[in-house]
Amino acid sequence: MSGGIDRRPDVAASGDESVAAGRDIGTAVTAPGAIGTQNVVEHHTHLAAVAPDSVPLAEYVEAPQGLTNLPERPRLFVGRSRELDQLRAATEAGDGPLAHVVHGLGGVGKSTLAAYWASEHARHSPVWWLSGDSPATLDAGLCALATAVAPALAGYMQQGQLRDWALQWLTTHEDWLLVLDNVADPADVKPLLAAVPAGRFLITSRRSTGWHGVAERISLDTLEPDEAADLFGRIAPDAGDGIPAVCSELGCLPLAVEQAAAYCLETGTAADEYLALLAEYPADMYTAAVEGGDMQRTVARVWHVTLDRLADDPLAVTILLTVSWFAPDDIPRSLLDGLGTPPAVRRAIGRLSAHSMVTLHGTTTLSVHRLVQAVSRTPDPEDPHRQAEAITAARDAAAECLAEAVPPDVRDPGDWMVWRLLLPHIEALAAHSEPATDTVDLARAFSRAGQFAGVQQMEGRARRLLGRGESGVRRLLGMDHPLSLAARNRLMGFAPLPVKQALDHVARCERVLGADHPEAITARYESAASYIEAGNLRRAERIVEAAVVMRHRALGSDHVETLEARYGLMLFWIMRGDVEAVAPRAQQLVDDCARALGDRHPLTLDVRAVALPLASEVGRRIATPAYSVLSANGPKSGAEFRALAESVFERIDPGAARTWARDSVPGAKRHLADCEAVLGREHKETIRARVTLAEMLFGAEDFADALSHARQAAQDAKRYLGAHSFDCAGAHLVLLLASMVLNDRDLAAETLSWFRRALEAGDLKRGGQQMVESMEAVFTQFMETPTEADGGMA
Repeated sequence: MSGGIDRRPDVAASGDESVAAGRDIGTAVTAPGAIGTQNVVEHHTHLAAVAPDSVPLAEYVEAPQGLTNLPERPRLFVGRSRELDQLRAATEAGDGPLAHVVHGLGGVGKSTLAAYWASEHARHSPVWWLSGDSPATLDAGLCALATAVAPALAGYMQQGQLRDWALQWLTTHEDWLLVLDNVADPADVKPLLAAVPAGRFLITSRRSTGWHGVAERISLDTLEPDEAADLFGRIAPDAGDGIPAVCSELGCLPLAVEQAAAYCLETGTAADEYLALLAEYPADMYTAAVEGGDMQRTVARVWHVTLDRLADDPLAVTILLTVSWFAPDDIPRSLLDGLGTPPAVRRAIGRLSAHSMVTLHGTTTLSVHRLVQAVSRTPDPEDPHRQAEAITAARDAAAECLAEAVPPDVRDPGDWMVWRLLLPHIEALAAHSEPATDTVDLARAFSRAGQFAGVQQMEGRARRLLGRGESGVRRLLGMDHPLSLAARNRLMGFAPLPVKQALDHVARCERVLGADHPEAITARYESAASYIEAGNLRRAERIVEAAVVMRHRALGSDHVETLEARYGLMLFWIMRGDVEAVAPRAQQLVDDCARALGDRHPLTLDVRAVALPLASEVGRRIATPAYSVLSANGPKSGAEFRALAESVFERIDPGAARTWARDSVPGAKRHLADCEAVLGREHKETIRARVTLAEMLFGAEDFADALSHARQAAQDAKRYLGAHSFDCAGAHLVLLLASMVLNDRDLAAETLSWFRRALEAGDLKRGGQQMVESMEAVFTQFMETPTEADGGMA
């Protein structure tokens, strides 16, 4: 009945109570119901009969009340309410499955959950714990159960008989729970579950597959962040404020959290100090065990057994080491295609998934726990799976996979979905590897990824990747190489050089490539940012004017870079506050972009966003204060800002303004829908489109809808652009106005506090001080104004 049954060679015997054996069989029964004592003679055993009534029949034996051999009763137990509810529901239903299997990554707390459930919630007797790592250990656990239920058996029976007696007892009783811990292979427990029709089994295993028809699966994930911090704090309550950060770095894996907390407690280390040690000495910290702890249960050792089981498939280990250089989530499986033949790669990924080392999401992506990644990137000379040479080879393989996967065009929206999938993994590789290890192909991939981030207006991410790519190409190819010059051009748009260095770069491009080369023109165009940083807006504007002419001559009027330069020139006019000059040219540029690039091209959408509010006289008057704030000659104080706004709105008929806003709402909605469809919800232009729609709704006196869109825009801006980005400020401005109109004083106060924090952080640049001063004055007046009985403003 057990998976441990050994097949004997065929032999024959004849005569009453005769025994045939090919070799030593331990114990043989030679009379009905008799128990034998053994005398071994070479390869056979002769058994003398013992009285049948010396062996109690299993079905008539009751287990001692409360019989258990649980190895622990966890006292530091947090979370797991979902899993406990599943087990509880099955018990209460009475018709639930005979067996549950809790499966998951090593160290995630499967055995702890099983022990906690068995000791605190399961109402069974006996509750018996069996090690399930092999058929032999399962048999040993059944033998121990037999002698615990009927101690007299120990004097009569050998192991095989004890196991069979235990099976008979389980078959004829119902109120028991067997915990089969750390089952290596579902096939090892299938015979046991098939032989016993009653009772309950709770199985723990790293294997996530092979349980169909055997047990109901319960997948166990890591703890929630607050649960992990609670667990850490119970062990090391004096570790300080850095506990959440440590738990986050450890991916909230229970074993790692316990190990870190125990280390902090024993060594008197604060959590933030532990975090610094982990960053500087990862190999030491991943293997650190406290006094009396189990060295094999450290995070550096806990997955060693699993990798040993995968050692017969070297590709599986190679893939695990390779994906450890990527971001932990949404790893495209296509990145791994070049590591082996399609069947071999699929088989290796399947085995990693079956042993809970990776998690598959459909057929296209997978994820891996960040701590598994961190350990896999840390060499250990004592671990054959984590030798330095293998880890370096995996890093190089990851770099090659990414370099080959990046699309050729960062401007083509058709490739953006691929770029968005790859960008986090490119950033992760950049963070985990040293610049000195970059190849030319990888450096170019970094630069192109940075350019894509720039197209998506993710300035910080673009700057980091463009800088990494430019330094790598320049180091490997030299400063005069065309690829180096192009990489620096891309970087200059997000990290302007000092004016002299920018001019030197322009001169180098013209010397190497020629003054009319597109990259030389781009170098001159990007140098405008250096003059803007230096405060010389007029010089910057003249450079952009010249670039428009040069690109028109070199590339043609319909080329995207020519149209882009025209858009840049238009932004200078906006900074001058010249609304009347901007309006007709903005509409002409919208028409030209739509004709040359398409109505939903990203540049068309950018230009349209500027042109929309300027299509009427009312819109231009309303836009004047905002453009004036951007101007170098704009208001210098809150009083000047309010005076400017008041002078503008005094000349606008309120009814005409409402009509304009209402007429503008449909166009603003279409523009937002186009931006979401083409650029994605996270793009800056999409968030700006939502802010614009909120402003139009506010002007149309649809205050509730305006508030809803402003809230969404503020949340998206915070998540994708930064907590205090310019666009987040625009959303909060609508929030402030709508909250005052709707008399939501708490929201108004909260929003004004946001502006104060943003100003103090230096995130509100040009015009920020004046704007906040003006809002504070309006807010003060609002708070001092009594309200009407209907809840509106007086």
